[in-house]
Amino acid sequence: MTGKTPLMLVVGLSLSTGLPAFINACHRQGVKVAVMCEPFRRDTHAAQQLTELYERRLALADEYFELPALDAVRVLGAVRHLSPSFALQGVYAGADRHVETVAQVASVYGLPGPGLRAAAISRNKVMQRLLCERHGVPVPPFTVVSGAEQAARFLAGYAPVVAKPCTSSGSDGVRRLDCEADLVTYTSQAPHFPFLLEKYLHGREFSIECLVSDGQPMLTNITAKGKGAEPYFVETLQAVPAQLTEDRRAALAELAVKIIELTEMETGILHLEAVDGADGTVVYPIEWAVREPGHAIMDLVDWCFGLQATDYLVALHVGRPLPEVPAKAQGREAVTVFVDLPPGTIVDVRQDRDPNTIPGIVDFDFFGRPGDVTDHARDNWNAFGAYSVLAHSRVDLRRAINELDASFGVLLREPDGRENWWRMSAQVRSEVLGDSYATDGQR
Repeated sequence: MTGKTPLMLVVGLSLSTGLPAFINACHRQGVKVAVMCEPFRRDTHAAQQLTELYERRLALADEYFELPALDAVRVLGAVRHLSPSFALQGVYAGADRHVETVAQVASVYGLPGPGLRAAAISRNKVMQRLLCERHGVPVPPFTVVSGAEQAARFLAGYAPVVAKPCTSSGSDGVRRLDCEADLVTYTSQAPHFPFLLEKYLHGREFSIECLVSDGQPMLTNITAKGKGAEPYFVETLQAVPAQLTEDRRAALAELAVKIIELTEMETGILHLEAVDGADGTVVYPIEWAVREPGHAIMDLVDWCFGLQATDYLVALHVGRPLPEVPAKAQGREAVTVFVDLPPGTIVDVRQDRDPNTIPGIVDFDFFGRPGDVTDHARDNWNAFGAYSVLAHSRVDLRRAINELDASFGVLLREPDGRENWWRMSAQVRSEVLGDSYATDGQR
């Protein structure tokens, strides 16, 4: 290994801000980065912009390889071709669907990682439900259905229910079903048999991010979540810190520790999504992954903790000493918004100022153009834009979104012919700031 360059292998390409931060953290620790990914193909209204973003992300790596598929055989073969020049020190999943491949590579090379058991369970919602049920972790009534008649019987007993493909991610194929007509539509449009059906849960949604070293949580963050319009379950809002009482915060953190124990997770990051039940007494796990969360959550964590959380991830994956965890910065708040436009047609896009020049506004993008037909996002790839706000206080957060509204807006023609200006801040105002905000025909 003498004279070889230390290398971190990233399997799968993420378009979130997490990949640039991860590559920069590797470089700060003297480690080069190779990315192995599949060719990028997405059929969305923003295909051109997303392709350009994919190419910019890929160019950040020191080495990159496009493979037709990222199974363990292909990835291990590519690693062998790198071995004459590089010393593989870590392997990391750039997307959820690659965590099992990464765990297999880590196992072969004796590298830190979540472990084969934790990786496999994280990729299968049915395994997660059965594991929790067996060990007394509260879960809603559920079943795995392989046919329409079985699904109809469960729906009749527990409506409304949520249908979920067993192994998908990014909210793809997740729907609320209220009646048999909804079920017929779901199975005709997306026949995911077998799939998971479970009783719909009322309550607030959160995610818990835990940096884990040898099975022990080193840093825990809780993020408040907001969704787009149902029957879809697309995450459109993330807010840090989550506004919680200490007992509810403790309950969510304890759930994360329980999941780490049940899955025998070793090293890496746990991203656990949970619902705090409507009665405020039961916390339900929804699903979890053993990879970095998307939606720029790590950027929000960095801001509110006053650290570079991704440096911890890199240190964990290359087996180096961990930086000291600093005290949480006081008063800071951060949000990320994915723009979910209602049904209609874009008439005009007003931009009086580049939103990225507003203090606190980070990575503002909007993909819509006049003439585009809009509808609520059905998965993470269908939002019309995104931005983050990194604020020093609640007052500063309000100031930033006020400036955003003053500088940018979208004129929508609704299906009934009415035209209204749509504000980018609508969800932040209603779900974070608690505003009821609609004046002068604007939303």
